[in-house]
Amino acid sequence: MLTTLGGFAFVTIGITPIITLVLAAAYLLFALGQWFFDKDEKDHAAAPTHFTIAIDGPAASGKGTLARRIAEAYGYHHLDTGLTYRAVAKALMDQNMPLDDEFLAEKAARTVDLSKLDRTLLSAHDVGEAASRVAVMPAVRRALVAAQQGFAMRSPGAVLDGRDIGTVVCPDAPVKLYITASPEARARRRYDEIKSNGGGAQYEEILEDLTRRDARDMGRTDSPLKPAADAHLLDTTEMDIETAFLNAKTLIDQALAKSKH
Repeated sequence: MLTTLGGFAFVTIGITPIITLVLAAAYLLFALGQWFFDKDEKDHAAAPTHFTIAIDGPAASGKGTLARRIAEAYGYHHLDTGLTYRAVAKALMDQNMPLDDEFLAEKAARTVDLSKLDRTLLSAHDVGEAASRVAVMPAVRRALVAAQQGFAMRSPGAVLDGRDIGTVVCPDAPVKLYITASPEARARRRYDEIKSNGGGAQYEEILEDLTRRDARDMGRTDSPLKPAADAHLLDTTEMDIETAFLNAKTLIDQALAKSKH
């Protein structure tokens, strides 16, 4: 007699029904094991290898502090993209090169080492002013955006903050945050930061400088500062860093849970 099960034929002539049942059971166990193996492979393939968080906002809005806090909490890599433009400007300044030569600026941009960005060194005011001049150059932006996109692919995840992360650098990031605050609150934070570090500053001058930077960042033709259409807005004018972090964490945890399904 010929018995067919799951596409397999068992010849049962001369074989007791018990042996036939054993063979059938063995086949079913094999088929079940294969199904679990295939499912595990599909689940593993579908699991994200990296998770990107894009944070944008104007100067002194608190986005950098928040980005570092998030990266530390989740064990992700962090990149302050503003430092990459400052690194280009610093390289030109160190070699006494003109800041308005786009060819030289692009060449410097292609040599920036993202693992060696010295925040203390690059935070100097004159470096920031020089960076604002090279940051408007399309060739420089293209070179640095490519490097930043490579950084965003790092596992297990990356947090990038800047002016055009959610709109240009990582438009497909599962979490996009736009951090803002009133100009007055931002100027006060910058003033307090400078004073706490032993520096001299005038609040009115800082406020005026931030206003100029906002106009420049938002008004430039290439990659202007603006929130992505699907970005979550966080106004930190009356919010401390811990409150801002908890708000961001809720959004991030929701996106992480969604990415696992």
